[in-house]
Amino acid sequence: MGEEDNFWSSGPTGPCGPCSELYYDLHPERGYAGADLGDDTRFIEFYNLVFMQYNRKDDGTLEILQNRNIDTGMGLERMAQILQKVHHTATHLLQSALKKVLGNETSQAGSLVAFDRLRFDFNFHRPMSEHEITEVESLINAWIGDAAPLKSQIMPLSDAKDAGAIAMFGEKYGDEVRVVEVPGISMELCGGTHVSNIAEIRGFKIISEQGIASGIRRIDAVAGEAFINYTNSRDSIVKQLCSTFKVKGEDIPTRVDNLLEELRTVRNEVTALRAKIATIKASAIADTASVVGTAKARVVVANMDDLDAESLKVAAEHLLTLLDDPAAIVLGSCPGDAKVSFVAAFSPKIIESGLQAGKFVGTVARLCGGGGGGRPNFAQAGGRKPEKLIDALEKARADLEASLST
Repeated sequence: MGEEDNFWSSGPTGPCGPCSELYYDLHPERGYAGADLGDDTRFIEFYNLVFMQYNRKDDGTLEILQNRNIDTGMGLERMAQILQKVHHTATHLLQSALKKVLGNETSQAGSLVAFDRLRFDFNFHRPMSEHEITEVESLINAWIGDAAPLKSQIMPLSDAKDAGAIAMFGEKYGDEVRVVEVPGISMELCGGTHVSNIAEIRGFKIISEQGIASGIRRIDAVAGEAFINYTNSRDSIVKQLCSTFKVKGEDIPTRVDNLLEELRTVRNEVTALRAKIATIKASAIADTASVVGTAKARVVVANMDDLDAESLKVAAEHLLTLLDDPAAIVLGSCPGDAKVSFVAAFSPKIIESGLQAGKFVGTVARLCGGGGGGRPNFAQAGGRKPEKLIDALEKARADLEASLST
């Protein structure tokens, strides 16, 4: 090749040298007779090499560079365009499959095509069922197995529409358009890169289907190498679960259901046991109630050690049944690191005297760096400073006795 076709320079003067270019052929099925590398509907230049050997002087002559080098360049956007061809073609198949399964009223509302995934937004009024998702996947994978070749041609826009080619809503097209067709399956107006044969897609899998706006659904899916990687990843997880549970793959759901049921049973047993412990502790401190004021109000303020919030509630409710009205109960505990729980339970006559459990326990909890509230007769609160629990309970006792001493 001569200098006109095989030589690169940065300008009229300066470093220059012979070059080579790599092109990707989008349509090898057209044959090479009369092929023109300038046809950007068929060829994409994605890589080049420039052998910087010369310096062009002002008079146009070339001199050998003292420090020669090779300059390489790759068009990342063009490489991405080539790599994403599998997902681009899969998007066309997905649209056709959705129309067959859900109805022709479905139409594309947006898409993303990448080398490792595809995203397809479409108009539809409800979530797809599992059966519909499986049917779409099966249909596309069956088409892939048929190994149909793609056809593309440039034609007038009016002829493309007459032929039934799908156009993207809102997209502006010129007088002439490129039509990409999988015979008997799909026909769309498209200028992107595609596989030559849909067998190159290898496999298709829907990862998720969800609503993103009113009347708009979104499908995320993988095809090609990404499909293989996804399948291998899930297979590895299944094998790990089989090894952990000592069951076959098809028995994993049953095994998990059994484990969950066992876990629920154990949790219920633990809850019942904690409630029993709480009532025992409550019974043990009932006799420690102080009698305050002329109304002889019974006041119990106690540290319940590590009882959790629910057990603390059970203990307070049990104490109210053991003590005569009027009775005021404030209990505190430290159920975990940097965690404090409080509960206040007031009988009707205590509330009539003007005290409310919700307001009272919130004030107590603030001493432990927390807060809370609830109803006048019953309230819960929490804090983050266990070291302040004893001080908070002493303050609660003093405030109750002061309020009820009249």
